[in-house]
Amino acid sequence: MESEHKQLSLIKSLFIKMGASEKQAVVMASQLLKRAGQIAAERKISKIESIEALLKQVIEAQQES
Repeated sequence: MESEHKQLSLIKSLFIKMGASEKQAVVMASQLLKRAGQIAAERKISKIESIEALLKQVIEAQQES
């Protein structure tokens, strides 16, 4: 599994490509990773699965706007 720092960097890059500023992207990526950890614990799934689900929701929401 990738380190949390690497995950943060990759997700931050995605948010920047979606139009967020660097500062916003860091905050959003951090919040997404925190929530992914919570979801993983609640649903007894891997953190990677919860990150994937959250990123799908973000991308779908962005495409709808």
